Amino acid sequence: MRKSVSQFFFNTHNPLFTLMCVGLLLFSSSRLSFGIVIAVALVWVYVLTALSIFAARPLLPYEGKIIVVAFLSAFIMAIFLFVIWFISPLLTIELVYVILLVPVSFLGRFPLEKMEPLNISETVFETASEACVTGSIIIALSLIREPLGFMTLSLPGGAQGFIELFNASDKTDFFPIRTLATISGALLLLGYITALFHAIMKPSKRRV
Repeated sequence: MRKSVSQFFFNTHNPLFTLMCVGLLLFSSSRLSFGIVIAVALVWVYVLTALSIFAARPLLPYEGKIIVVAFLSAFIMAIFLFVIWFISPLLTIELVYVILLVPVSFLGRFPLEKMEPLNISETVFETASEACVTGSIIIALSLIREPLGFMTLSLPGGAQGFIELFNASDKTDFFPIRTLATISGALLLLGYITALFHAIMKPSKRRV
């Protein structure tokens, strides 16, 4: 049975509470340009890896399936890195270590026993929805962290790896909240979002 969009945001399996995604949330949400690239990488790796597993299901060995899946996911991630290298080499260098976490996140979110009963449409829907939700959370965090932490907003591209839509760091007396640009600030922000999540979940649980 397909889940609604609200169920993906508000359920006990929300990627916000999955340890595998914490590294992605923290390191990729410092700038909007980084968040967009990682969101695309999530959709690319999740969907293509799941479809490859579905197509190769009869050929997968009984023992060591997880190793084959790990190599397959890493290969699909390498193709993504190869593609964005031609678009922006500098951006690729800046994000390569974060993109390496995407296959790890996939393996944590989609164990083989969860994927085996799915047909092809369910496989695409489940993986694409999960990737979009995680990517949306990353982009939402970056829309808070970059403007308040750096007083800028950026998109992927350009010689520096990103194009700044605006830069108000030297044109305002407002002191940017530099803490939000750091990992500790991201953890604080994540804590506030987690508290908000529980505040939303409690009334819904009472109604059920």
